[in-house]
Amino acid sequence: MARLIFESAEILNSSDATQGVISGIVVEGLEQTLTPDTVNLEDNRELYESYTGRIVVRTINTTFDNAGGDILASNYVSTNGTLPTEGKLRLNGKTGSHDITTATTYIMAHNDFSNGRREIVLVAQASDVSGTAALVVGNA
Repeated sequence: MARLIFESAEILNSSDATQGVISGIVVEGLEQTLTPDTVNLEDNRELYESYTGRIVVRTINTTFDNAGGDILASNYVSTNGTLPTEGKLRLNGKTGSHDITTATTYIMAHNDFSNGRREIVLVAQASDVSGTAALVVGNA
């Protein structure tokens, strides 16, 4: 049985160029829905419109490893409901595991203090509407 073990997360632009690397992550949620989002057509038929993938990551790091900038100040992250620049969230697997990348989406983030310290929670939810997968799995 394969194990998914991640060493860092990356925020990518829509062309897969790295915008920031975050180490010290805990993956709280990783799901690819098995039930497709459906659309009812006029002739009483259903069409599978998309599948949805979602990644939720928590970190105590507040700045990017490579760029040093504040994660919550990134143009690719929305903290208050404003529309950020579209990007992708990639989980970088350790050797022997896999990398997982969302399709192009909007990344939401917030501060969380529920564990007695400041943590940043990043959420990326993507739908497969263009014929590509909502979550793409690659080799680490």
